[in-house]
Amino acid sequence: MPLYDFRCKEHGSWEALAKFDEQKPCPVCGTAGVRMVSMPAKMATLWNSGWNSGLGSNGFYSASAGQRVADKREEEKIMRSRGFINEKDLGGDVFYQRQLDKNRDERNEAAATAKAWTDNLKKFDGDKTRAMTETFPAHEMLKQAYEHDAKESA
Repeated sequence: MPLYDFRCKEHGSWEALAKFDEQKPCPVCGTAGVRMVSMPAKMATLWNSGWNSGLGSNGFYSASAGQRVADKREEEKIMRSRGFINEKDLGGDVFYQRQLDKNRDERNEAAATAKAWTDNLKKFDGDKTRAMTETFPAHEMLKQAYEHDAKESA
């Protein structure tokens, strides 16, 4: 029986022995897993010519560095010297989720401010000056300006 890769939307992927037409349930939640396209095994006896290229200590070709490097550390050193930042230095897997959460929070805050503006405009019968001073009080605007300046100088 061959080994297949399966994936659950909630819990990620796993490997399982299965018949060709057999579906395997997720080991965590029990929902039917989706069979993924698996990479075939590269065996020395099957693909004999050049199967061991790249396994020696002569390094590998790095497409990102554009040259042959001895190991990942050398590749990272070259990329840093060119001004690139490794993704793991940005915060790993949670970096993107944090950015998405931050953008969502900013949009929600802007929507709340817009709603407060329209509510105040109705409350003061279209008086824009009064609605503006009520929606954007001076002490709050000064506080935000100080926070912005502190971020810029840091």
